[in-house]
Amino acid sequence: MSVRRALPDHDPAIAELDEATRLTLAALWEERARSEINTGSAFARVLTGLYEVGAEASVLDLAGRACTDEVRHAGLCAELAGRYRGEAARPLEPKRVHMPTHVGAPRALLPHLHVVGLCCINESIAAAFLDACLAEARAESVQVMHREHLADDVAHARVGWAHLASRAVDDDTRRQIGELVPRLLYANREAWRDRIATLPEHGVPGHAYPARAALMAVVDDAIDAIVRPGFDAVGVSVRR
Repeated sequence: MSVRRALPDHDPAIAELDEATRLTLAALWEERARSEINTGSAFARVLTGLYEVGAEASVLDLAGRACTDEVRHAGLCAELAGRYRGEAARPLEPKRVHMPTHVGAPRALLPHLHVVGLCCINESIAAAFLDACLAEARAESVQVMHREHLADDVAHARVGWAHLASRAVDDDTRRQIGELVPRLLYANREAWRDRIATLPEHGVPGHAYPARAALMAVVDDAIDAIVRPGFDAVGVSVRR
């Protein structure tokens, strides 16, 4: 296991911000904390589904670690929100999330679709998003947070790609998945668009928030340059 860096005790880049900006960033990080703890719940559901379909042990190991990673990410996000607000981190409120129902899909296909949607698509996009945020980070606290989070999300995306490439997924299952991927891509893109719409329009220079338009371009580029080629690489034919 790699050594995890703690957030610095003091970050001058946070201290020099005006109060309104600090409170805005605190609220954004609190929302990130809620998103991360909910993603941990989603990964727990995905892990159960992977057991159900007989996933390989290496994939189960990656998915199990992802569950705990997301809980740790949530704690770091909550701590960072407290740093911006100038107070202790507020308690997290975990909940059991509901997975997409994928109306019309065969019941046996659902565990595969859940890992494809969460890992192959969402976590691949998330890694590109975090990379763009890290490039805009000058505050040490957000640099530490994004480096750790980015490394983990790359591993989380691998859960899906490794599963699709494994012997636990036969050719007919890959065909069925490919038919539904366009729907999953659309849903994920819309979810990211809605999330980005809540961020400051022009970003927060130095604090890991690029402008909205730049972040949406990152999402679209990730879909075209990472996600679609990824499906090609594992033998999942996706209709354009």
